[in-house]
Amino acid sequence: MNIQYVGHVKWYCQNNGIGCIDIDGVSKVYINHMSFNEPGSYQLKPGQEVKLHLSGKQHGTHLATHVIPL
Repeated sequence: MNIQYVGHVKWYCQNNGIGCIDIDGVSKVYINHMSFNEPGSYQLKPGQEVKLHLSGKQHGTHLATHVIPL
């Protein structure tokens, strides 16, 4: 079962395609260019709301998948 979360972008570096998302009750959720639901270049801004799923933990942190900017 996939649970969809709503979070807010903490930071995102478009040049490197990496960033971090805040979700209440979940520590450190990272995003990379492969995390987006649709391929392409995204410009996420701090505070922007996104929908996402979480993959399993790697190195103690979650990785966002199926990210959809709102």
